[in-house]
Amino acid sequence: MIVNGYEIVVEIDGVKSLINLDDLYPSIKDWHSATEFAMKMAREANPDAIHIDFLECGEYELEGYEGIQYIHEAPFQVQ
Repeated sequence: MIVNGYEIVVEIDGVKSLINLDDLYPSIKDWHSATEFAMKMAREANPDAIHIDFLECGEYELEGYEGIQYIHEAPFQVQ
């Protein structure tokens, strides 16, 4: 299984911030869902922020997982 990584750049009240994610998170399937997840994370971490803007998203194959033959997605659970 190929594991994709995502570098999402957001701007929080004028300050750029980089959020690194990968598609092993249960809710991340592609660059679009990674971007939505990052925006929600930024809002949760900065509840008093006035402006949170998406700037860019980079997608790449993670190299650290290439030798592992059996990688499975984490199951989604609601508790």
